[in-house]
Amino acid sequence: MIKTFFDFCSGIGAGRLGLEQCGLICVGHSDTSRLADKTYMLMHNTANDKNYGNLKKLGKDNLPNFDMLIAGFPCQTFSVIGRQAGFSDDRGQIIFHLSRILREMAPKCFLLENVKGLVRHDNGKTIKRIVKELEDSGYSVNYKVISSLDCGVPQMRQRVYFVGVRKDISADLLNFDWPSVIQQPDLKDYVCYDKEITKENLDILKRYLMNPTNKGKYLINDLTQMNEKILDTRMNDLRIYDNKCPTLRAQRDGIYYVLNNQIYQLTGYEALILQGFPKEYADRVKESVTDRHLLMQAGNAMTVNTINLLGQSIINYLKKKEK
Repeated sequence: MIKTFFDFCSGIGAGRLGLEQCGLICVGHSDTSRLADKTYMLMHNTANDKNYGNLKKLGKDNLPNFDMLIAGFPCQTFSVIGRQAGFSDDRGQIIFHLSRILREMAPKCFLLENVKGLVRHDNGKTIKRIVKELEDSGYSVNYKVISSLDCGVPQMRQRVYFVGVRKDISADLLNFDWPSVIQQPDLKDYVCYDKEITKENLDILKRYLMNPTNKGKYLINDLTQMNEKILDTRMNDLRIYDNKCPTLRAQRDGIYYVLNNQIYQLTGYEALILQGFPKEYADRVKESVTDRHLLMQAGNAMTVNTINLLGQSIINYLKKKEK
């Protein structure tokens, strides 16, 4: 049975919350972002743990024991949005430090997350190398692309999740039961209708509708008639969704939604809710962290619901192995 976990690449603690909802106890976390850690400390009860800092400097000499390792390791180097620099970028090296920590600390299991683009990066060579690295660290490994849309939040966030169990506990993970699909909830329950589009952003949106890709398709009046729609302006072409939000990202905002002929801007608070944070957690940071930083931090986070379901699947799997 597992009881404890360590939260690496912790960000604002979506992974922590998801595993705490499974009944597990966090014994510490590690992140180098001062702003993210401020949000983390405001959101979570951190009285009994600390930020251990740069994981490149961590190992058996300065880490507490833990049963499970969780990390959403840096994804920018593998994302289709970025340069896809992979292992040549320093951020792409984090996976090797995580595998080193696995070898040194030998927890019973791990859960890792990254962008869907990792699966096809360098024609599949990258993910094969990562799996081999994790297997050579003493773990049976399985992975799967899962959408947050299938885990109880109306966000189209596809991520690849790696599950690992120490080989002396399980020789393979062929019979690992991935979470079942949960019915998608209504987007209305995740937005607050409290930030109408600013004049500045409305002017930007008007110019955006006149770019070579969108020109002649829509006017502002057309958009205001699209009741209960999500508008995504982060690409050159306007993308319109019904009852679901596109993937939240750290570097660019530009998501709007329409209700009763009014265009609203998606706020950082709403982004946290769409990442599965309960409102009581989002309330703790709403007045203390800027809206822009919350948008960025939510875009970098994992989805709480997805981690909760995966954590429970891992716990159930280990229980079966013990029997």
